Amino acid sequence: MRRFQIKFGFRGKVYVGTISIVLLSGFLIALSVSTIVSDVLSKEFKNRGISIAINLAARSEEPILAMDFLRMKDLIDEGVRSSDDISYAFTLDQNGEVLSHTFEGGFPVELKTANRVSEGQDYNIKLLDTGKDLIYDFAAPVFVGNHRLGTVRIGLSRTKVKETINDLLSTILVLMGLSILIAGLAGAGFADQVTRRIKKLHWASEEALRGNLDVQAAPLLKKNCWEIMNCNNEACPAYGERHRRCWYVAGTMCPECVDGEYVKKIENCRSCRVYRRNSGDEIQHLAESFDAMTQSLKDHITRVEESKEAIEKSGRKYRRIFEGSMDFIFVADNKGNFLDINQAGLALLGYDSKEAFLGTVNLGDILVEPERIESLFEEIASKGFIKDMECTLRARDGRELQVLFSSTAHRDETGQIISYEGIIKDITQRRNIKRQLLQADKLASIGQLSAGVAHEINNPLGLILGYTQLLIRGEPEGSEKYEDLKRIEKHGRNCKRIVEALISFARRTETKMVMIDINQTIQEVIAVVRHQFELDNVRIETVFDEAIPPFGGDSDKLKQVFMNLLMNANQAISDSGHITISTKFVRGQEEVRIIVEDTGSGIPPEIIDKIFDPFFTTKPTGQGTGLGLSVSYGIVKEHNGDILVHSEPGRGAIFTVVLPVCRVEEDGVAH
Repeated sequence: MRRFQIKFGFRGKVYVGTISIVLLSGFLIALSVSTIVSDVLSKEFKNRGISIAINLAARSEEPILAMDFLRMKDLIDEGVRSSDDISYAFTLDQNGEVLSHTFEGGFPVELKTANRVSEGQDYNIKLLDTGKDLIYDFAAPVFVGNHRLGTVRIGLSRTKVKETINDLLSTILVLMGLSILIAGLAGAGFADQVTRRIKKLHWASEEALRGNLDVQAAPLLKKNCWEIMNCNNEACPAYGERHRRCWYVAGTMCPECVDGEYVKKIENCRSCRVYRRNSGDEIQHLAESFDAMTQSLKDHITRVEESKEAIEKSGRKYRRIFEGSMDFIFVADNKGNFLDINQAGLALLGYDSKEAFLGTVNLGDILVEPERIESLFEEIASKGFIKDMECTLRARDGRELQVLFSSTAHRDETGQIISYEGIIKDITQRRNIKRQLLQADKLASIGQLSAGVAHEINNPLGLILGYTQLLIRGEPEGSEKYEDLKRIEKHGRNCKRIVEALISFARRTETKMVMIDINQTIQEVIAVVRHQFELDNVRIETVFDEAIPPFGGDSDKLKQVFMNLLMNANQAISDSGHITISTKFVRGQEEVRIIVEDTGSGIPPEIIDKIFDPFFTTKPTGQGTGLGLSVSYGIVKEHNGDILVHSEPGRGAIFTVVLPVCRVEEDGVAH
């Protein structure tokens, strides 16, 4: 069964409390008063009854001695008439017989023995129940000297006492009702005042919960601190502050104030006349504290928002630097597991997203030599950092990258390393460029050397070939000497061809710069070799950029470059495959890239730096001079371009020819 509950508001509680206190007080007062009055009236009632009984006994001595029944009758009648609460009176002789009485309907015989006075008693009192009323029966003996003549008895009804007590209780109840009314009115006024202030405080707290921290719960002061103190110091933080009392404001400049926050200055403020005049009761103190709290909370939120904005700004700046850096930036835990990585790092390692990388890759996983990770950690732990340590990383697709590794350790308050932050710079291209520069220097040196050698060999070689041809004319065909001379002529011509290639490589011949269509130039080269390549089961695919504008170049020499590249690609394909030659115009850099890619066996890493060296070849003896790529390299350099190579064993090779887009004036000079 659900219990019935009544919930009172503050006003109802004040009413119920006040009325309950008045009722309880009235009840206790009425109980106490009625008890005291009842006791007092009972005592007074008994004393009066005893006094009347003794007085009648004294006055009845002579009539009893004289047996004057008429006078005895008059005495007891006079006694009954003297008070309304005397119900009866009668006189008994010494034998207990009735001498006179005031009963009109006859004397009740049972009364004679209802109350006896023993020897030695001056009186005796006994409460008698008549069935209609309770009667106090007073018996007083009549003496003459030591001789007892009889007994006088009177009966006093308790009704009068009860009526007196009831009248008194009625008066108390009336007064109690008036007290309840007055207390209710006073409580209503008090409750209204307190409830109104509490409701305002409650409203202010709800407004604060909604985010309105400018709400004010405490009443405005009639006079503020600067008015009471006649202060005009506008620099004081309390000057003009109407929402907070000055004792809640830190840094006030009043001479009587103590520096510091509320806790430090409040004791001093209690003796200030501003505090004594403006401080109120507990509810006002609560409202003032609430206003001070909301203002302090507002200031704190403002500072937090400013700090948050600064942190967010710093975070955005850090994230912009982190994500926008062209170098590989990472954060890893103390075991080398990556916690964060920027886009440059993902692109360098060949990953599409952070989700595919973070949590699955360790710092040791990307090192070509994973065992170096422990030495890296040990050096960071001992020095706190490492800077520009050369390492080799392996990308997701297996590419090896030369990098400079820099990292610092982040420690907790106990000195334990909890994370690493680092930057990895990719120097693979720098290394390739350096290698190419060294190669170019080496080729230039070899070119100068080979030019001198070629000139020294060319003249005696011409004499050898000339005399050999003269000797052949004097010998019959088919003779042994004739065959020997023809063999000498053959190898002499082969040597002459090599010498001419050396001279062509070493000495720059005249380059005729004209406006060319690079796509058309490449098509003409493909047209020459396509049939032979198809017989070798090698397919040529082209992807041309039609947006390439005409630019200056020597068409014949460039054809020689593309012919050499295509022939090398064809020879690298052992069985069947395809060669893709594509062109691309790079806007902004104003350059054209011609990319020749094959599906051959690739170039081993240990010889890739030597392929542009004169006379270097991997072909069998008699199938190549080793000057094709060297000559091609020289031609590209004459066009202020570059030739790049990338290869992985078993996955073919990619040669990229980079040529600047320039125009040719009428004088044949490229600009």
